[in-house]
Amino acid sequence: MNLPQDWFDAAVAITPGFEVQGDPYLGVSGDFDGMGISCGALQWNIGKKSLQPMVQAVGETVVRSTMPTFGADMWSACGGSIAEGLAIVRSWQNGTTLRPKPKAELRALMGSPAMRQEQNRRIGKVADRALKAANTWAADSSGGTATKRSFCWFFDLTTQNGGLNGLTPAVLKAFMQDHTPDRVDDFICDFLATRPGNSGHAADARKNATLWRGTTQNEKLELLCMSFLRSQSSLPKWRHVVLNRKGAIAVGKGWVNSGLKDFSSYGL
Repeated sequence: MNLPQDWFDAAVAITPGFEVQGDPYLGVSGDFDGMGISCGALQWNIGKKSLQPMVQAVGETVVRSTMPTFGADMWSACGGSIAEGLAIVRSWQNGTTLRPKPKAELRALMGSPAMRQEQNRRIGKVADRALKAANTWAADSSGGTATKRSFCWFFDLTTQNGGLNGLTPAVLKAFMQDHTPDRVDDFICDFLATRPGNSGHAADARKNATLWRGTTQNEKLELLCMSFLRSQSSLPKWRHVVLNRKGAIAVGKGWVNSGLKDFSSYGL
């Protein structure tokens, strides 16, 4: 699809930026989620076998040259079974934390020109699906086309959640009508304000309740409502986490992972 470059750049900055500080292409983390290692802008990993094809695509020469100490093992990890790959990359870690040297070499691999190109190729496929979904929603709901904000919202959805999971324009319209005249933003913010616990995610939710109350701009409000409705199909313990993230894109700012994100520089 013909995606504007600034839309692509915004999506790559925003979605990985929730998880990775600095250059998202260099993002590397250990076995915190049971996936062995997760690398790059969209955190491709060993456990789901999403990283192995990328490593094989750039070739053994690139792997060994960017990872002089661990390259041979990395190539083996990406050429065998998932279990074998997990065993290799877990040997580079203290618990679930990568030791400094393998982490540095993995960052060098992910930041190499060949791997950046491969990352962009795979990000582009996600972006195409997201743009198609955003355009379909816009056509069905208003007869229009996607905006930059809606594309970024659908990019994050496609990356993190897969899809709308039954959410339709008709469901959105009914939800917004059901909560008039008490204001649908108040309904959503009341939900966020009452999230219990001392976790960072719960604290973020309560801050977002204050930050987002009074959202009235049409597109922002509609996407905030979509964020709430889509979050409700997640497991209960993750609903406010999904809403924090999607709502921040919808409104253009929000608290996510204990930090305030402001996307105004991307035109959101």
